[in-house]
Amino acid sequence: MANILDIAKYAGVSKTTVSKVLNNQYGVNEETRKKVWEAARVLNYTPNHAARSLVTSRTGVIGVIYDSFDTPVYMNLANHIEAYSKNNGYHAVFCNCNDSFEAKDKYISYFMGGAADGVIFFGSSKQDRELILRLKETQYPFVVIENHFEDLDINNILVDNMEGARNAVSHLIELGHKKIAHITGDISHRVSSDRMNGYIRALQDANLDFAPEYVVYTNAKRGSGTDAVKRLLELDDRPTAIFTFNDIQAYEVTGYLFKHGYQVPKDFSVVGFDNISEILNFLPSSIMLTSMEQPLEEMAKASIEMLLDNMKDGERQPRKKVFETVLVKGKSCDRPVK
Repeated sequence: MANILDIAKYAGVSKTTVSKVLNNQYGVNEETRKKVWEAARVLNYTPNHAARSLVTSRTGVIGVIYDSFDTPVYMNLANHIEAYSKNNGYHAVFCNCNDSFEAKDKYISYFMGGAADGVIFFGSSKQDRELILRLKETQYPFVVIENHFEDLDINNILVDNMEGARNAVSHLIELGHKKIAHITGDISHRVSSDRMNGYIRALQDANLDFAPEYVVYTNAKRGSGTDAVKRLLELDDRPTAIFTFNDIQAYEVTGYLFKHGYQVPKDFSVVGFDNISEILNFLPSSIMLTSMEQPLEEMAKASIEMLLDNMKDGERQPRKKVFETVLVKGKSCDRPVK
């Protein structure tokens, strides 16, 4: 297995230069840095070995790698992670990757190279399997939030998104709705596909037909809720209820409906996911949304505790903790008008 001497020879630089690059220290120009990282990649170097040989004391840092900070729910979780990190004598360093695999790969190398004592990997892209497998093989302390792979035994903090979505749609069915639409998130992400499957499962439980035209696939970015509800309103046989991937979409949906003369819940019932109404109550169109609440504070606390345990010698047995969601009833749902 390659070490820093191998990298130094391959890149044509000194061992000290390699050490500085791997530990993100000053005094190395950008061209040389690129040369060192390229050598490390070609040689399949695992930075964990550098961390063990070059770092003799803990950094007091926990690295947190995020898909994106684009939604309030992620910011909320980040605040809790930061608070529990401080309570345990650590500083949390957050990295927003904007869903870039390359950025995640770079930050992992940076943290494993001695910049942090462990990593919290938050996100649900199915493409992240390669990065998670890399962390696992090097035995670097890490916890994954939201993503899961059945064949990988890793430290995992999960929300039962499938059951949460199933309960959300079942609530609409119990109110008498049979024409229920779903506005998805990015299906290449585990959380989105799980919520989509929960939607389908609820329909199956109630012996309701799955109508492809009632599903609008989106990337879950801002504006996706507005674009999706426009498409649903163009249908000849419109749905009477809409289940959205998240609350951002739900508020965009209700905002568009109000703006165009529709009433929620009289004309359309809407259920969101995340229960972040207190963050978005400044919106002119906002009502008290019915939504599935995630226990974000408990998840953050569990992730820090699990990571700290993993950092300790002798605590290497991976654990998984699954949290349930709770339906919080607002004023956006009612029985369909006959």
